[in-house]
Amino acid sequence: MYQFWNDSAFEVKIRDYRRDFHKYAEVKWTEFRTASIVAQRLDNLGIRTLLGEEMSVKGFQFAYPDDESRDAEIARAIRQGGDPETIEKMDGLPGAVGIIEGGKPGPVIAFRFDMDALLTTESDTLDHYPRKEGFRSVNEGYCHACGHDGHTAMGLGLAEVLMANRENLCGTVKLIFQPSEEGGGGARGIVARGILDDVKYFFAVHVGLTKLDGLPLGQHGLICGVKDLLDSRRYDFRFRGKAAHSAGDPHVGKNALLASCHASMAIHSIPPHSEGVMRLNVGVQQAGVVRNAVPADGYIQVDMRAENDVVGEYAERRVQQVVAGAAAMYENELETTLIGKTCAAASDDEAITLVRRASESVDWFTEIHDVGSAGGTDDAAEMIRRVQRNGGMASYAGLGCDFAAGFHNEAFDFDESVMIPSIRLLNRVVELAGEHARENEQ
Repeated sequence: MYQFWNDSAFEVKIRDYRRDFHKYAEVKWTEFRTASIVAQRLDNLGIRTLLGEEMSVKGFQFAYPDDESRDAEIARAIRQGGDPETIEKMDGLPGAVGIIEGGKPGPVIAFRFDMDALLTTESDTLDHYPRKEGFRSVNEGYCHACGHDGHTAMGLGLAEVLMANRENLCGTVKLIFQPSEEGGGGARGIVARGILDDVKYFFAVHVGLTKLDGLPLGQHGLICGVKDLLDSRRYDFRFRGKAAHSAGDPHVGKNALLASCHASMAIHSIPPHSEGVMRLNVGVQQAGVVRNAVPADGYIQVDMRAENDVVGEYAERRVQQVVAGAAAMYENELETTLIGKTCAAASDDEAITLVRRASESVDWFTEIHDVGSAGGTDDAAEMIRRVQRNGGMASYAGLGCDFAAGFHNEAFDFDESVMIPSIRLLNRVVELAGEHARENEQ
């Protein structure tokens, strides 16, 4: 099995997977090409694969595209090399779950690999590495600016390694290739389907995950023990006022610009909660069409983050109160749209220890960093909490590496040399989880 780690052909294969996914970037709920290629690779390895409503449940998704938009994305996925039959089996739910049953008894272990890109136009500068090497996104407006292309490639690499040693594998491994991590609730339907209900050990990793300023350049570290993933709630608010001439009859107008501005200022004035961290942000504000008219339409996008459910519910309630108050003050009608929602979660100490021990056998990881909070969210939190609720353990960890720009930046790119060591790390996690289960049975 360990010939993989010194096999240049395997390294090139994983790199090519990543670059292919990067070039044909797909955003939330449109990852049909990516998922079909993943499913085909798993099938070629002899892995039982769940698709569509076998792996997820409809009705739990946020920001799901309308039928026309979805069909257009499917058509593009097929033009760009997606397999039509596999995509048809997905029935509108991109993603795949591979199930590897080992040759020896043992626990059920699961890994999450997210697949979606971002609604970002990728950098086209001459020094941008994906452009220089010919794998810049050809889907304008879509860009892998968070490393999920690498996650997907690593998942396929882990599948190949595990299948090569299947007869010695203890237990069952589920490889969850998840759609729509970026705000679309991709984990929710998978959790609802029960994919995690028999899982005793769950792990999710993220390339380049760093805290604050991150690791010094040139150093490779495992950001281990991400204790807290924040609760996330995202809303769009639209104010409907009434247009009027700004000089002729301003008293007739109902100013949606002022309503949205008042709401934005009030949101940033909501007091913090004593029971945990809270972050509120109005990221988008739009209103008005011409200088001499009372604006009839206003729009804001609001992001809320919280350390726990109590603070998250407080933030959501207070934001809705102040927005409704601003609309009433200016006699506006208010439209409220929930865009996405993800719970908070925390890693288990024992699972963190397994990841840390696994890293000790991989020379590439030269530093180990414990982190209280990642400072962000990930809907792997939904999976973590389901596993923990059923008596299992879970960990979220970062694979520290160099990157060209910050997350969600059009120039983001990560050091591809992190992928093979990470596959090796995850393979070792499987072995240690099996050992841990046997020790607990004795």
